[in-house]
Amino acid sequence: MHFFYDEEMTLIHKLVELQTIDTKLKDINDLLGDLPSRVKELDQQEDTIKANLEKDQTRLKELEVKLHRAEVRIAEINDKINKYKDQLFLVTNNKQYDALMHEIDHLKEERVSNESESLSFMEEKETLINSINEMAAELEILTQDLSSRREKLESAISESADEKSNLEQNRAEKVNQIDAKFISEYDRVLAARDGLAVVNLSGGACGGCGAYIPAQIVTEIRGNIVMHRCDVCGRFLYSENNSVN
Repeated sequence: MHFFYDEEMTLIHKLVELQTIDTKLKDINDLLGDLPSRVKELDQQEDTIKANLEKDQTRLKELEVKLHRAEVRIAEINDKINKYKDQLFLVTNNKQYDALMHEIDHLKEERVSNESESLSFMEEKETLINSINEMAAELEILTQDLSSRREKLESAISESADEKSNLEQNRAEKVNQIDAKFISEYDRVLAARDGLAVVNLSGGACGGCGAYIPAQIVTEIRGNIVMHRCDVCGRFLYSENNSVN
């Protein structure tokens, strides 16, 4: 694949300059590595733990209220049962005795129900306390890790911010100097070939994929006759020995 050069400034020259800028931008992004995505992931994890922790703490408060009510009610039932038992000694007939025993049996059933519910609350409370303690410990470690990573990320971003801003501005200027159809192809190859769309000849081969380039095409590339692209990887080819340097 090949194209003829433009009149004012060779297209390959402009693409080489654009590639130089994009390589520097890639180096800056590589310097940051996976820090941005890792920080975002830890942020989401921290938010999830905080939400679950808040949910469990709210439920724990609800259980404590219910436990208190159950304890108060059980105490009230015990008081009533004791009073009814005292009254048993004062009754004068079987009807009164049976009525008191009925009330006592009813209260005992209610007490069993409250004690069972209270036990269930206590078991849930114990599980929640363990869960809260584990999440609190996990959150503390996560927050420390997140704080450290944020500092590294902010430091790396701060150190490269000015350079990245200048490079992005220069890139925009270079892009405006090149026909949109070539920029479209360049960007497509850049994305497909790990940030490398323009490569120098490596002897008689493509400096990107190593594919053989016919001798006549090598001569044309080195002589600034026409601009070629590698038929295998699609990269734009140039020679450092010609006038693009």
